[in-house]
Amino acid sequence: MVISLLLVPVTIDYLSVETYGIWLTISSVLSIISLLDIGLGNGLRNKFSEAVSQKDHKLARSYVSTSYVLFSAIQLILLLLFALLIYNIPLLKIIGNGIDSHQLQAVALITVTAISIKLVLDNVSTVLIALQQVGLANLLSLLGNALVLIGTYWLASFGKESLVYLAAVTVSCPLVVLAVSSLLLYRGRLKAYRPALAYVKKEHIGRLISLGYRFFFIQIAVVILFYSDNLIITRLFGTAEVTVYTIAFRYFNIISAAFAIVVSPYWPAFTEAYVKQDMHWVKATYRRLQRLWVLLLLTVSGMVVFSGWFYKFWLTDRVDVPFTLSLCMGLLVLTTCWNNITSTLLNGIGKIQMQLYYSLGSAVVNIPLSVFFARTMKMGTAGVALATAVSLLIGTVLGGIQVEKILSQKATGLWDR
Repeated sequence: MVISLLLVPVTIDYLSVETYGIWLTISSVLSIISLLDIGLGNGLRNKFSEAVSQKDHKLARSYVSTSYVLFSAIQLILLLLFALLIYNIPLLKIIGNGIDSHQLQAVALITVTAISIKLVLDNVSTVLIALQQVGLANLLSLLGNALVLIGTYWLASFGKESLVYLAAVTVSCPLVVLAVSSLLLYRGRLKAYRPALAYVKKEHIGRLISLGYRFFFIQIAVVILFYSDNLIITRLFGTAEVTVYTIAFRYFNIISAAFAIVVSPYWPAFTEAYVKQDMHWVKATYRRLQRLWVLLLLTVSGMVVFSGWFYKFWLTDRVDVPFTLSLCMGLLVLTTCWNNITSTLLNGIGKIQMQLYYSLGSAVVNIPLSVFFARTMKMGTAGVALATAVSLLIGTVLGGIQVEKILSQKATGLWDR
C-alpha cells in the first residue's frame, strides 16, 4: 500500500500529469487481457481447496498440473493472435492523442506479453491462497511491487521520459519474482503439488472450466465496473483528469487493500468449512466480518474529512483533487468492501450463478450512469465514482439476500446456485 502511494509522485515527475494519465488508461484498457484465463484461476482455487480438504493430494497436484498446461496453451494462442492484430488496433482513437502511435503499440505489446506470462506464473499464488498461505502470496506481490518502485526511481533519476521504459520496468519486475519463487516453492514447501506432465488429466479440464467460465463472466463485469472508469474519463475530460481520479482511488484503495488482506484467507476457509458442512462456523465468521466493516465506515469517514491535508502532504502542489471526488470515492470503497464480504462467502462455497447475473447487471448500468452523473449532472470525475458505487448496490441487495437464505438453509432454485 505504501509502495502504491510512493509510485504516484515519482511517476508523475518522470512522465508528467498528462502522460501519466495516458499510461493509466493504457493499463486499464489492457487489463482486460487478464480475463483471458477464462476464470481458470478461481476455478483452480476452489477445486484445489476441495481436494486438499479431502486430503487427496494426488488429485490436488493433478489440478495444478492441468491448470498450468491449460493456461500456457490458452495464453500462447491469444498472445500470437494479439501480436498479429496489434498494428490494426486503433489505440490512438481509444486512448486519445498525445503520444506517438508506434510507442503506444510497443507499450501495448510489452504489457500484453507480460500479462500473459504472469497469468501462467500466478498459479503459484493461487495454490498458496488455496492452502490459506495468503501471507506468502502477498509477500510475492510485495517483492514485485518493491522492484517496480526501485526501477521507477532509477528511471526518474537517470532515464529520459519514455512510456516504453516505464512499461518494461512495471511489467517485468513481478515476472522475475514469480518465476524465481515458483522454482523455489515447488522444490520446497509446495513439493507435493509440483506440476508435472504425468499428472495432467483431460477430465480435469472440464471440471476447471465448468466452474471457471462463470467466474470469467463475473471478471468481465468487474473489469467494466472498475477498469472502464479511466477510459470513460479520458473520453469525457481528457487524460489529465485520469491522473486526478487515480490519485483519489490510490488514497482510498488503502482501505480496500487492507480489507482484502483480511478477507482473502476466508475464501478457501469457507470452501473447507462448507465441504465439512460446518455451517455454524460459516455463519459466525460472516457476521464477524460484517461487524469489522463498521470500523471501515469510521475510518473512511475520517479519510474523507482529512483528504485535502493528505493530498497536500503526499503530492504537494502537483495535482488538485476535489473534495466531492474524495467523498464519492469513499462511498465506492465502502460499498466495494461490503460486497467483498458477500462475494468471498459465495465464491468459497461455489454459489456464483446468482452473482453472475447481478454482476453483469451492474456492469450494464455502470457506463450510462457514469456519463449521466459525470456529464449530464456536471459532477465531473466524482460522478464516475458515484456511478460505480450505485451500480454495485445491485449486488449489495441481491447478494445479501442470497447469503441470508443460504445461512438459514432456505435457499432454493437460483438462490442456491
